[in-house]
Amino acid sequence: MPRRPEAPPSSEPIQTNPHESAIFAAELGEAPEINLHGESVDVAIRLLDAFVNHEFVAGTDVVKIIHGRGEGRLHDAVRDYLKSQTELVAFFRDAQAKGQQGGVTYAALHRVK
Repeated sequence: MPRRPEAPPSSEPIQTNPHESAIFAAELGEAPEINLHGESVDVAIRLLDAFVNHEFVAGTDVVKIIHGRGEGRLHDAVRDYLKSQTELVAFFRDAQAKGQQGGVTYAALHRVK
């Protein structure tokens, strides 16, 4: 079978999210965390709001939010909250580490100016 010719290397730089490396480092190490697992959506969002504001003022780069998998209501509420906090939250994504996928979200916070 003939080999396919390899595509020439792209001259365009690979686009990467500048916050991805900070979140990756937090996944490998430690980040301030809040465990919302088992809380109602209303209570969880109040706790999360206080936590994110505190960590933002403290100058924290990345926070770990444990919400569990369950039926996904808390996961969705956390994501909606993070999306709405554009002044505080620069970027967020689900954890990629084995055992945390779907149950943990990491958020990179803006720097205090």
